[in-house]
Amino acid sequence: MMGEEGREVLVDHLKAPMLLAPAFLFANNNVVPVEVTALTNCAVWHINREAFFEFMQQEPTVLRAFLEILSERGRFLSRKMRTFAVNSLRNRVIEYLEANGSITSVAAAAEQLGATRPSLSRVLSEMVSEGVIVKDGKGYGKR
Repeated sequence: MMGEEGREVLVDHLKAPMLLAPAFLFANNNVVPVEVTALTNCAVWHINREAFFEFMQQEPTVLRAFLEILSERGRFLSRKMRTFAVNSLRNRVIEYLEANGSITSVAAAAEQLGATRPSLSRVLSEMVSEGVIVKDGKGYGKR
């Protein structure tokens, strides 16, 4: 997703069989506001919303599964939004380290954290000098 000043923000990596933007299927303006890049060969299916709606009415199990997908995705995106809107880059680094254990690629972590590589490098250096995190030959990690 394009962020402020034309900077790209990585929202998530999707893997099969995850659905791309299921909440947009029934929206009046169902244009997905993100850029999607396939890292491997893939197939994209276009779902006719009316046919899918009829199918879900006939198959309550499918309806329940689709609602669960929507709910989980909404929960994920609201957590992600809170992270970007409320947390400082320093706090996002701490959350990233708690979730992933270490930062081995500053560029990849910067993309995922919605920061520039130089900004992340500066914060990491500050955190190392303060003793909050450690740097070793593999990257950065929790103390």
